Amino acid sequence: MSNLRPNPSQNNITGFHIEPTNICTLKCPGCSRTRFIQQWPQHWKNHSVNIADLMRFLDCDLTGKQILLCGNYGDPIYHPELFELISKLKQRGSSIRLVTNGSYRSVEWWEQLLTVFDSTDTVVFSVDGIPENFTRYRINADWESIHQAMLTCAKSPATTVWKYIVFNYNENDTESARLLSQQIGIDTFQVEKSARFDDETEHFKPKEEFLNSIYVNQQKWKNNGTTFELQPQCADGNHHFISAIGHYVPCCFLHDYRFYYKTPFGKNKSSYKIADTTLSQILDQPATVEFYNNLSQQPGCQFNCSKIS
Repeated sequence: MSNLRPNPSQNNITGFHIEPTNICTLKCPGCSRTRFIQQWPQHWKNHSVNIADLMRFLDCDLTGKQILLCGNYGDPIYHPELFELISKLKQRGSSIRLVTNGSYRSVEWWEQLLTVFDSTDTVVFSVDGIPENFTRYRINADWESIHQAMLTCAKSPATTVWKYIVFNYNENDTESARLLSQQIGIDTFQVEKSARFDDETEHFKPKEEFLNSIYVNQQKWKNNGTTFELQPQCADGNHHFISAIGHYVPCCFLHDYRFYYKTPFGKNKSSYKIADTTLSQILDQPATVEFYNNLSQQPGCQFNCSKIS
């Protein structure tokens, strides 16, 4: 096992990952939301995290801690009370990193959102390609509204990022997108390699040089059952995840339905419901401590956090 063993205690917390809502306007082929709805449409329900429950659950000092607002299943900008959620988190001293595709919100909506942001906050736009082709993966996205959102955010004190995942259809457009981001006034253009290619997304796979380094290990784990030494991402204390449905999970990867119900957090959801408990109580639960101490036995941890030699 790696020496980077997580410590499930409040002393090790550096931030949180909150999924404000599972609502989204897109149908990205690799998204857990898209796949879940395709397989079990009758079981899908839209949820948005309850703000009062969340603030009560976070019984710790948030001063100086970064809160990542990013969905496993949804886009944060569709939480019906997002302004209030962010305001309350910032009132407790945190900074915000909002990750969104940015589609379908008006300029006026963005201007109102930015009144609660300051120079400690970041808006990340996930746009994988140039305007002419990015909807090949980000199905149903809308460049016009994204463009206006970028222009509006670029004028604000908040830091702006264009996150660009490399696929085969956009691997030759990186420089064009970078130049466009500069014209808009985006602060950082971030090229991101991915490992999320399987039978349903294989046709999007780029050249090997653009694959995440963990991709090979994931294939070995899926195809041969190979196990690896772990380099757990939750070791940095920044991956405590609260879902839109209102449950605690150690990280967003484990909330993916492929792994969630194989963990105690999915099997015993009622014990991790934020409406009925607090963070400190959850971190003290024997089942939570045991889970963190046995990460190598967890399928989701093997798939997502195998160490690269």
